[in-house]
Amino acid sequence: MASIYDTVLSWSAATTYNKYNIVLGSDNRYYYSIIDNNVGAGNDPITPANLGVYWDGYISLNGNLIPDFWWKSSYNAKIDNKPRIRYNQFGNGYQQRIPDGLNTSFVEFNLTFENRSELETVSILHFLRQRNGQESFIYNLPTIYSKSTNNLTTRFICPDWSSSYISYNNYTIDCKFIEVPI
Repeated sequence: MASIYDTVLSWSAATTYNKYNIVLGSDNRYYYSIIDNNVGAGNDPITPANLGVYWDGYISLNGNLIPDFWWKSSYNAKIDNKPRIRYNQFGNGYQQRIPDGLNTSFVEFNLTFENRSELETVSILHFLRQRNGQESFIYNLPTIYSKSTNNLTTRFICPDWSSSYISYNNYTIDCKFIEVPI
C-alpha cells in the first residue's frame, strides 16, 4: 500500500522507476516520474533537460526551478472569478465602484481528479502536502484563462484539498487552486 509519507525513493542511476514514483533528488527536491520504466542511468532528475521528459514536479524558468503541478484534472473544473472591488455608497442610491488595490482580478479553480490509481493519488497528495498551502506553483491553465503563451507567469496555491477512496485502486481528489501574484 502506498503512502504519501513513506513512498519516497532516493534517486539512483541503478534503479528503474515507474510512472508516479516519487524520487528525492540529490538537490533535496522531490521529483515525480512521468513515464513507466524510467531508467535511472542518464535520467538524473536534477538535470534541467530531463524535466518534462522523464521527471516533473519542477520547471526550469530563467535558471530557477519552480514547482510545477503537472497532473491533468478531470473535465469538470469550476472556475470562479472574484475581483476585489471597493464600494462607496452615496445618497440617492448612487454607488461608486473602484478596484481594491493592485492585482485585483484573480481566478480560483475547483479541480477534481477522478478515477485515479493509488500511485497517482499518492503523488498528487505528496506534491500538495509539500507545498502545504503556502508555496506557489505553476499550473497550466485552460487557454481561455492563460495570461501568456506558455502559462509560466501564472502561479497558484492550494489552501485545501480532500481525497476520497472510491474502490480498490480508484480515488478522487478535490482541491482548490487560487491564483496568487508572482
